[in-house]
Amino acid sequence: MKNKNTFESIYHSIKAGDYDALSDALDMTYNAKGRSASEKSAVVFGYSILSDVYGQDNPVDALQAHDRARQMYPGDKGLLQNEIDFLKEFIDFNKGKLGKDDYAIIQVIVILIKSLVPVSQKEVANKICEPLGQNKLNQSRASQSVSKASIQLRQMGQVLHLKLKPEQRKAIAKELAPHLPALIKAAEKIGLFDDLREKKNKNKKS
Repeated sequence: MKNKNTFESIYHSIKAGDYDALSDALDMTYNAKGRSASEKSAVVFGYSILSDVYGQDNPVDALQAHDRARQMYPGDKGLLQNEIDFLKEFIDFNKGKLGKDDYAIIQVIVILIKSLVPVSQKEVANKICEPLGQNKLNQSRASQSVSKASIQLRQMGQVLHLKLKPEQRKAIAKELAPHLPALIKAAEKIGLFDDLREKKNKNKKS
């Protein structure tokens, strides 16, 4: 019955073009424990629809939809490619509106995206993400002001890092540490280290 209700809610919402209802149905299934293979497929399909609906008009929700779809199958090359392609489109769409700090945040977002990729797929993930590498992005027209796109980038980083487990955040912190100070600054801006700092302060008090 659970599967039937899940499918009916998702596909009925798509057919009716009711994307608020679709989002609610997908979130409920996404947050459920013990999802079946067919439920995972329905979630991927539904979030793929939502990501297209949101597009560059609502990039924060669109990237989250891509990411939630990919979480159903963390090692899936196609789903990772879709998420990275969307991020590349965002950068192209906002050329001239992104500052140097924003490009550093993009590097952190890429690290966050790759954080849940299985070890066996890391090499493939690195290749897919290569176009967004620090030396690949054209920053020659970086803006000096904070734009709407800058705020959206920070929000993208926030929604991605919130799903990470404490040990994953700690591992990412170690990965960022040897890099340029700009990356550390970018990670600070999206609150990546907040939980680690809070835990450290609690340990000091106890």
